[in-house]
Amino acid sequence: MLNNYDFVKDNPSLFKQFSCKKLLFLIMDCPPDFAKSEDWSEHNCFLHVLSGKKHLYNRERSWYIEKGSTVFLKKGGIGIEKFGNEPFCVLLFYVPDEYICSFVRENIPLISGVNTSVGSKDQVLPVQTNAVMNAFYGSILAYFSSSAQPPENLLELKFRELLLNLIGIENNPALTSYFCELAHPRPLHDLQNIMEDNCLYNLHLHEFARLCHRSLSSFKRDFQNAYKKAPGQWLMEKRLDVSRRLLLNSDKPVRDVVIESGFKNNTHFDRVFKKHFGLSPLQYRKQTSSVTA
Repeated sequence: MLNNYDFVKDNPSLFKQFSCKKLLFLIMDCPPDFAKSEDWSEHNCFLHVLSGKKHLYNRERSWYIEKGSTVFLKKGGIGIEKFGNEPFCVLLFYVPDEYICSFVRENIPLISGVNTSVGSKDQVLPVQTNAVMNAFYGSILAYFSSSAQPPENLLELKFRELLLNLIGIENNPALTSYFCELAHPRPLHDLQNIMEDNCLYNLHLHEFARLCHRSLSSFKRDFQNAYKKAPGQWLMEKRLDVSRRLLLNSDKPVRDVVIESGFKNNTHFDRVFKKHFGLSPLQYRKQTSSVTA
């Protein structure tokens, strides 16, 4: 899977962008022949649609976004799929966890009354906007129309303006609640949430470690403490169980089962599935179907 944050930051000639430290905001256009992809990022992201329509999706549900929509994408994996023929262009604001944590600590009076029970486990949080936010997006677009590079301290002020405006909108309690969760971490609990949300994406262990903001060695140690088994073993068991259920409870082709359960390719899936269950995926589906018929 492509690390979207790294890709856009490493290719400034492809995407109009400004950055300050790890903060990054940019305009990104999808190529005309784009159809569907799954990417990941270790940083959270605000996405504001300037034109066009798309579906965002994960393993549990999908979200429809169109011109004027704003959503918050939590760090981790996400899919995007073409919808319609209109050119798709978005304004992206990548915001690392540590920046959000610092922001929350500095603005406790503004968020002290947040009801954290309204938090959402969804990967995508719809964001309500208003006239002030629309004016803010216009001010950001003005930078891209200028040939001058804005100073870094001004860019950071724009990020703070974004966050201050959004937590000031009463209809965004799930977003503010998520900010509060980040500012009060529970290390093993947070690791488990990230793994449960992203285990069916084809990520390597070092990418899971990066997503959990750990070195590979500390990730493996903390994972062992949380699950009492190695991450590779846990991931394999999780993916095999999901693939088994997909074979039994759907008529999806095996190639789709492979993708949705997080395996590398059909050959790898066939080999590990047969080793674990004693039958190939198609044999397993056929035998089980005949038993339950």
